[in-house]
Amino acid sequence: MSEKKVVLSLGTIIILLSVVAFSVKASSVETVQVGALSEEMVTFNLNTGQKFTGSLSISGGGNDIDFWVTDPQGTKILDSGRVTQGKTFEFTAQASGAYTLHFGNTFSWFTGKTVYLTYDVGLPTVSGIDVGFLLTIIGVILILLLVIVALAISVHRRGRTAKTNQPPPPPQKP
Repeated sequence: MSEKKVVLSLGTIIILLSVVAFSVKASSVETVQVGALSEEMVTFNLNTGQKFTGSLSISGGGNDIDFWVTDPQGTKILDSGRVTQGKTFEFTAQASGAYTLHFGNTFSWFTGKTVYLTYDVGLPTVSGIDVGFLLTIIGVILILLLVIVALAISVHRRGRTAKTNQPPPPPQKP
């Protein structure tokens, strides 16, 4: 394989690994309709160590909603109380299971609300380090190793080519 093909192949690998590494987190958006005098819930199954990051914006009536999060045992792990306009929040799953986001509109007798939820669910952590970060570091190390191997092969081939292009030794005299 020529040097140009090796470099082109390495470039393609680097681009693909970069795309994978930086697309680990992708935001999702949900719209939740919460009627007057009611509560709606959205549940996410998370694994221990996964980080949930989100933001809310509310429209309708006074643009307010009661917001809290419960863990798989039903314990409140986040209580934002009455949220007006919007709110950002985050939590890390302490146990695997169903985490529920609660949107309460039980205080509003006549007006329903629309909640726009934007969220990211990260990869779990290992010893407090995000797995996505670890994968990125491993990817960078692999790329560096590939570059070093490609350079070593290139230098080795150049050395072989230089030896084969040398003129033959002069004939020996008897």
